[in-house]
Amino acid sequence: MPRLTLILLLLLAACVAAGGVIAARRVVEARVERDRTAQRQLVVSLNAETRRLEELYEGHLRDAAMQLSYAWNDSSEAQRRIAQVVEGIQRVSWVYWKNAGREGHLNLGFPPNPPLPEPTLLKEHDGLPRPRVLLDAKAIFPETSGRHSGWIDEPGKPLMFLHREGVVAVLLTIDRGVVQQVMSGYLRELPRIKQSLGGPDELREEGGAVLHRAGVLPNVPPDVLMSIASRFGGWQLASWDARESRVTYNLPILAAGMALGVLTALGGLALHAQQRRAAKLAAQRVSFVNRVSHELRTPMTNILLNLDVIEESMPEASAGRFGLIREEAGRLSRLIENVLTFSRKEEGRLKLQNGPCRPAEVVEKVLRQFEPALTRRGISVTRTHEGSDAEISLDADALAQITANLLSNVEKYAPEVPASLQTTQSEREFTLAIRDGGPGIAEKDAERVFEPFERLDDRVAAGVSGAGLGLSIARELARRMNGDLKLRCGAAGTCFELQVPVTLENDE
Repeated sequence: MPRLTLILLLLLAACVAAGGVIAARRVVEARVERDRTAQRQLVVSLNAETRRLEELYEGHLRDAAMQLSYAWNDSSEAQRRIAQVVEGIQRVSWVYWKNAGREGHLNLGFPPNPPLPEPTLLKEHDGLPRPRVLLDAKAIFPETSGRHSGWIDEPGKPLMFLHREGVVAVLLTIDRGVVQQVMSGYLRELPRIKQSLGGPDELREEGGAVLHRAGVLPNVPPDVLMSIASRFGGWQLASWDARESRVTYNLPILAAGMALGVLTALGGLALHAQQRRAAKLAAQRVSFVNRVSHELRTPMTNILLNLDVIEESMPEASAGRFGLIREEAGRLSRLIENVLTFSRKEEGRLKLQNGPCRPAEVVEKVLRQFEPALTRRGISVTRTHEGSDAEISLDADALAQITANLLSNVEKYAPEVPASLQTTQSEREFTLAIRDGGPGIAEKDAERVFEPFERLDDRVAAGVSGAGLGLSIARELARRMNGDLKLRCGAAGTCFELQVPVTLENDE
């Protein structure tokens, strides 16, 4: 165990030192600026190209609006066919100088949500209220002769293209996004863009849609961002410089990590030395207890044998006193046996010796030894047995020690109340159950009572002798017999149940 602790602490020290190195490590990326002459020339040419596309689009709108100014009285289908020739037109509106005619509106495609406001020159309207945008009549009709075309691009108003023919004005409401998509599709097919992008570069819409990409883009914001403007939306040419990675170390953090690692290693060595001394001292104490218990065992056996001889020759009047001496000697003998068993367990020398045994008879013999002490404490024990009484392979001494420790508990903690001892032997299992009517043990302490040297509430244990080894040793012996000893918690009293598998002698 000390060696394992030392290894773990040295590993921890290595991890601390490695963590210090990792924490102190800094990877710095330095920019290496590249030549962007080709990219800047590309942006200039694309700005000129977008202006050319705007002028071309404006010419198409002017032609369509001119036809629509003469088709104000045609069917909506004829008007729709004219307007659908040009991309991006959402609505066609007709307005007239001084209300020379009734304003008209034609929606193309599905109506947007929320609906587009209708351009109007009238401040008041009949019928249901609808969203409208009021235009300046003087700006639309500065004069009533000739023709005029232009854009109405004002904050808070939809983008509109105006074409006036005398007293009739046609207003085309334009969807900027659709026109930008058409222009993006055109730019996506331009071959000179790919030739000018050296990489890492990216041409994209302001909304994020990528048109062209060259090279592997780093996961950092672009170093240079060049804009391509248009009435219908914008594009950006994002460009990145090359990066060079350099590794440096933060000296204070590195020194602190190394120092902490060395201190952890030194602490581990000191703790290892201390644990070795403590383990050696503990081994010496266990060895001492073991030797002393062995030395006590022989005279205690002689005392019990001499008591048997003396008791046979003593008058009946003195038998009670000799009975008390025998009980106390038996208690001391059990304590010595428990200490010896515990010492063997701590030293790793505890082994069981199986042999032919009738477990019910072993239990019965131990109960007869306890009868005088139990009677003196006012405890009447009901003994029952169920099942077979066949001979099986078992360590009789271990079973006797378990039974004695359980009966000793009854004697100590459940005076003047009845108790029961039941044994059951089947083809597969032998069971010993000892139940008393004492104060009982709380369910939360059901495992705690089996810990070595563990005693529950001092109020319950007041005036009761014992080292707290009996139940711990009893469970250890039960498990070495491939069985188990459990506490069955109930409404009142305490019940300990021993279960061990049955192995027939001839099966072995």
